[in-house]
Amino acid sequence: MAIKDIFDRPAAPRRLLLCTGPCCDQKGEATELLTALRARLQAARLDQEIVGEASCVRRSCLGKCSGEPLAYVHPDDVWYHDLSVDTLLTILRDHVQDHRPVAEFVLEDDG
Repeated sequence: MAIKDIFDRPAAPRRLLLCTGPCCDQKGEATELLTALRARLQAARLDQEIVGEASCVRRSCLGKCSGEPLAYVHPDDVWYHDLSVDTLLTILRDHVQDHRPVAEFVLEDDG
């Protein structure tokens, strides 16, 4: 089965995965972020701009469970925390599209 993005389109090879698992979404934070991100992308017509280049994908659990809610950039193996809609938009633009990690929100490896 093909991976779908948050707009139900086939996901691009470079993608931002937003965790909506039990730890990241204990109080609905991750679901709210996802809903707000989708709305902001559509309102700014950025949902069309990133087609084929980058995707944002919802995942039920990414297994990191530290610094929730979390996002992950594939295939770069970079984790992000302290998320807001603005942070997610910055990560999509700077890291996923332009290949420049956003250092201030990177979750450092704890081991």
